[in-house]
Amino acid sequence: MTSTGEVTVWTTERAPGDRVGPPPSQRAGQRTGEPMRRVRIWDGSEPWMVGSYAEYRQVLGDPTFSADKSRPGFPLKNAGYVSKKKTFLTMDDPEHLPYRRLFAKHFSAPRMELLRPGIQRIVDATIDRMLAGPRPVDFIDAFALRVPIEVLGELFGVPETDRGTFLDLALTMSSGDSTPEQAAAAIASLNDYADQLICARENEPRDDLITHLLEDGVHGGVMGRDELVAEVTLLIGAAHDTSLALIALGTLALLDHPDQLQLLIDNSGDAAFVANATEELLRYVAPTQTGRRRVATADVTVGSTLIREGEGVIALDNVSSRDPAVFWNPDALDLRRREARRHNAFGYGTHQCAGQSLARVELQVVFATLYRRIPTLRLAVPEAGLPFREDTIIYIVDAMPVTW
Repeated sequence: MTSTGEVTVWTTERAPGDRVGPPPSQRAGQRTGEPMRRVRIWDGSEPWMVGSYAEYRQVLGDPTFSADKSRPGFPLKNAGYVSKKKTFLTMDDPEHLPYRRLFAKHFSAPRMELLRPGIQRIVDATIDRMLAGPRPVDFIDAFALRVPIEVLGELFGVPETDRGTFLDLALTMSSGDSTPEQAAAAIASLNDYADQLICARENEPRDDLITHLLEDGVHGGVMGRDELVAEVTLLIGAAHDTSLALIALGTLALLDHPDQLQLLIDNSGDAAFVANATEELLRYVAPTQTGRRRVATADVTVGSTLIREGEGVIALDNVSSRDPAVFWNPDALDLRRREARRHNAFGYGTHQCAGQSLARVELQVVFATLYRRIPTLRLAVPEAGLPFREDTIIYIVDAMPVTW
């Protein structure tokens, strides 16, 4: 079915009774049976919004659609997005291919699995500190923000003596309480710190990600040294915000479904169950709320809709992961769901999330440990009063008071 011609105004505003699910306006096509639908974004342009599973994967798997934000017609996320420096996230093949191979090698599932014992220690230590502190406590500050940063510190080989500074900078960069000036200053400082780490590894190589990216990326001719600095800062920001959102939203979803939470607690020692439960939580919360942006470089038919050269497309992770054509009863959280891993929370195609294997291991450890150790964890305030960031790429809870 092609679009009726009706245009939806783009918004990320959630329904009052469902703060975890996708914005209702983004699901308009699912309600009317339209896999492709026009949407009006901030600059008045009207790209296509893609919420169906099949069309989502067709768009992201087709090189006809470009991720290059400098192309005419590209549906920019905001006015400042065009001024951001080009990264591997906005490159097309063949330029993108060496980066994809580089990150696929060093973020592979077997390599990330080796981090599991260290992640377990980080999660247990963070829970210990939370249990020893006052109640109620802000779950975001005490746990969801801190675990990803500690994990990234391990991954990048940040010395123990620098972890406090590294944590403070990352928290400032991600916190909803930071002013734009403070966030920009934190990013600049993280760039400086990344440069210092790279200098240290140039003088004294180690078995850590910085050394591997320096050897295979810079010395291997994939990127320049200054580019490596920028990519490390990008990876820190992207990995941290995504993990923060998934831990917080996943916890909130479980608290909203006590039967599923108890099921997870009862099966926390079953690695296969925890792995599948993690995939279902990824599907259910899918925190990227601005979609995967592309522009057609030639006329192409997606499903039954003709997309003209120069027309933009916004492919929605969260909505396509609730397509009833693929997921039975898609708005239900079902930790035993057999098709859970088919979700699109990490994107699809050549730009699929490079750090997804790290995220999976980290989330499996968190979801298997947190509720087993604190089975009575609960919100200390009404859910309706929680502050969310609805104007950012990643949907984030800014504060979440909990007790037990």
